Amino acid sequence: MAGNDKHTPKVKTCTLYVDGMHCQSCEVLIERKLLKQEGVKAADVSLQGRTVEITYAGSGAPDPELLSDQFADLGYRFSRKKFAYDAPFIRLKNGRVLINSAKTGQAFQLAAIVVSLLIAFLMFERLQLGQFVSVDSSSALPAFFVLGLVAGLSSCAALIGGLLLSLIKQWNEQYIDAETTAERAIPHWLFHAGRLIGFTLLGGLLGLAGEAVSLNNATFFAVLTVVVSIIMFILALQMLGVTWAQKLTLRAPKSLTRFAADESNFTGRWMPFAVGAGTFFLPCGFTLIAQTVALTSGSFMQGALIMLMFALGTFPTLLGISFGGLVLNRKPQLTAKFNMVAGLVVIFFALYNINGQLNVLGLPSLSDIQVTSTVEEVPLEPVDGVQVLNFTAQGFEYIPEGTTTLTAGVPAKLVVNNKGIQGCGAFMAANGLIDNFYALKPGINEIDLGVPVKGTYKLTCSMGMVRPITITVI
Repeated sequence: MAGNDKHTPKVKTCTLYVDGMHCQSCEVLIERKLLKQEGVKAADVSLQGRTVEITYAGSGAPDPELLSDQFADLGYRFSRKKFAYDAPFIRLKNGRVLINSAKTGQAFQLAAIVVSLLIAFLMFERLQLGQFVSVDSSSALPAFFVLGLVAGLSSCAALIGGLLLSLIKQWNEQYIDAETTAERAIPHWLFHAGRLIGFTLLGGLLGLAGEAVSLNNATFFAVLTVVVSIIMFILALQMLGVTWAQKLTLRAPKSLTRFAADESNFTGRWMPFAVGAGTFFLPCGFTLIAQTVALTSGSFMQGALIMLMFALGTFPTLLGISFGGLVLNRKPQLTAKFNMVAGLVVIFFALYNINGQLNVLGLPSLSDIQVTSTVEEVPLEPVDGVQVLNFTAQGFEYIPEGTTTLTAGVPAKLVVNNKGIQGCGAFMAANGLIDNFYALKPGINEIDLGVPVKGTYKLTCSMGMVRPITITVI
């Protein structure tokens, strides 16, 4: 319960019903604003019961109609009687299934918005904009800005953009009682500042360290991405109001939410900055390209500028996500709709990311449904005692030139003709066959596969987004 320190000899308590609450932070917002009312000494709001217990001094109890007028802009109503709510989406009555037509229309509207956003994302993916951008150690700095622009419209958006979307709900709850948009924008600016500063400093360190640093630990980055995506998935379920997800500790308890919303406390306020800087380690394919060039620059300044320009290129897309979150969270009643749309989009992005990393780890995934073998499983004939798998890497796919079946116990190598692979495709991965990532150079690349053991392996990119090719060792 929240309360004032002033002592009043005669205090009374009344309970009112509240309509319009949608999340835990609505409790905090209503309590804080009620405590500013004359005579109100304490207020305890219950989202579950949709009630508020008000402790007040004086003879006159708070007027629910007056409170409704004062809270109208926030979308809350007060009453001494329970509010009548719409019937559920589907219900049974007298043996018949009844559907709420009003809620059906709202559901179709939300579904149309979500589907439109996902179609737009997939269309950008199919455009394969990365084929128009090629960078190396001799590229001018503006080229890395363009690379960042392309990254912001590609699979990187599913990872970093999805993470940002899932965090907006937490920030909205923390700043739900902010009076101005500038206040509510604080965590957004901290996130973006952390990303720009983090990329600059860490890029400089890459340039300074050079070959002493390795960024090609495929298993580590795959597991990291899966963990981040699972967190995104849980936060998305919380956005959608799934009860069991809201009980998880990822959702701050009410007392902590009050503490974070208190202007006198700054604990946790810098977390968005740290998260923004930490996105440097999330393995988007385009990010890996920029990081690899920064590694070979041999200079702190050059490495820092390369990664700064790349981060600036991704900034417009991420800024657009922040702007949309701020606009749609101006009022609590809009927040519920934003949470519904954003939650569904984040679930898609989280599953999209997890599916890709399952490919990197060589585990079963939804991509396996698309994998069909058009070549007989006849093992390769060794040439000078070595089995040679031939592939062409072009656009956003790896194209086998012949069988992809090997014989166990016989040395093998993979020969890849890179004719312009793009995005994460420039970093090839095959868990169990290739150690970590292999950065493809233009032209012919020869990759030693050692002596393969019996099993089934997946050849894909560092993010698992390139359609995996199955390599069978018999």
